[in-house]
Amino acid sequence: MDIVLKKATRALPDRFAWHRTDAGNALYVDGVTIAEVHSQQDDFVLRILVDLGDIAPFDMASDCEERAVGWVTQWACQRAGLLDRYANQQRVTARDSTPVLALAAA
Repeated sequence: MDIVLKKATRALPDRFAWHRTDAGNALYVDGVTIAEVHSQQDDFVLRILVDLGDIAPFDMASDCEERAVGWVTQWACQRAGLLDRYANQQRVTARDSTPVLALAAA
């Protein structure tokens, strides 16, 4: 009996996007980096950068870049709502920490 394995594909929500970087690949939500996949010696390392609630940053090794990207994609799809909130929080924090120049009235 032959077993046929089908490639499971899962589409990320519109606000999510993978981009190729000098180091490898990065997953963004509206410009906020959520995860990275890069090569390290003979393996690939996926790094989750989110620190929010029950999610803490972590690294995991993979023998294949495609598997690492697929794992992060599935992980992100399962947590899309939480990751949206995280990205919104990061943007607000960045905006609030941007120095504002006060102009004195002459």
